[in-house]
Order: sequence, then C-alpha cells, then structure tokens
Amino acid sequence: MINDIHHGIDLDIVEAVLRRLGHEVSYEFMGLKRAHRELKLGRVDVTAPIFKQADSDGSYISDSIVLYQPMVFSLKASGLNPETISDLQGHSLLTFQGAPGYFGEAFELLSRGDSYQELTDMGTIAELLTKGRYEYAVLDKYIFYYYYRLNDKQRDVSIFTEHKLIPPVPASSAFHDEKLRDEFNRELLVFMKSQEYKQIFERYLGSALLSTEQSSPESEPEVDFRLN
Repeated sequence: MINDIHHGIDLDIVEAVLRRLGHEVSYEFMGLKRAHRELKLGRVDVTAPIFKQADSDGSYISDSIVLYQPMVFSLKASGLNPETISDLQGHSLLTFQGAPGYFGEAFELLSRGDSYQELTDMGTIAELLTKGRYEYAVLDKYIFYYYYRLNDKQRDVSIFTEHKLIPPVPASSAFHDEKLRDEFNRELLVFMKSQEYKQIFERYLGSALLSTEQSSPESEPEVDFRLN
C-alpha cells in the first residue's frame, strides 16, 4: 500500500477498472474492521484488498484482483534447498512483523527460534538478505522485488532462489453495491488482457521481471474507494 500518486499493484488494478467503468476514484486509508463497517453502511463504495468470503448485505466480493505470493527467499550462492517450512528451523530468517499469524502452525513454531527476526520496515528485508546477514527472508514476492528494485528496475534478481513453501492467496475487493461488483467483474476480465494491466506490474517491478501471475500487504491497512 502506497499513499502516493500510485498506490500499489492491487489498488492500481481496482482503480483502473473502475475508471474504465466511468467512475472517478478517491481514497481513504483505514483499518480492516472499520473499513468493512464503513462499506456495509454505504459510506464507502469499495474496499480492497479483502480475502475471499461469502457475500453479505452491503458487502459483495469481486473476483480475484491479484494473487499474493508469500515466498521464502535465499541467495542462490548459498545452495540452500528446503522442502518444507520446518526445514528452515535452525537457520537465520528475516520476515515482516506479525508474519506468524499468516502462515500456519509450522511457521508459528519456527518463529519461536533464536534465529528468527521480524522487522517493521519491509523495505530493508531484501537488502539484508543480499548482504548475507540472514540465510532466508520471507515476504510477499512482489513486495520483495518492488523494494529490491526500487531505485533500479533492471537490478539483477538471478542472485535469489525462490522457495515456494507457502501457498499463494488470492485477494479481491468488496463492493457495497452488488450491481457494481458484477460490472467490475466483467470489466476486470477484459482489463487483465490489456497492455495497461501489464504496465501496472512493470511500474513497480520493471519489465520482464515476472509474468503477471499475480502482492501481500500483510499488515498494511485496507483501502476504501469513494466514487464520484
């Protein structure tokens, strides 16, 4: 989540689709519980991101807008090849604050070890791994590469090995109005085949880094949209 001209991959996708439907968008940043309450009361039109759940009055969930990909990273030069989360036990590991609440029992057990470290600033995690301060880093794939390439979109990423030990999680947006949600879903399918969709990923990650297979704003706030 970035409170600036651009707002991050998932929010930029939602805004682009809404604009294609003829809406102007303004943002408010707030916590998850408040956001959902404001949505159901109709004080905001859309909240994002939200994880897949059943529709309810005043909260209609869209198709997936992005696939968050929590990933275990190591330096390729280290030759590490874990097959499960438990294999990380005893190795130095760096991740974001609150990570144990997202990744299951095995990760919770891992977090109790002496070599486990959490940071509030996700922007430094890739750099600390690059410098060899830790053997592993755990972070959403897109967030990791965004910060690693923040000042150089051509920076070499081949130095890392990705260990896909944590299942990806689809994220959606929630709408107060069911009709708008349905319109959004139809336009989203068209938008995901467009050049603009690809350009959103390139804006943050650089060209030809990743296929658009679809970031977690782990402990970031939910965002509300108001349509004018």
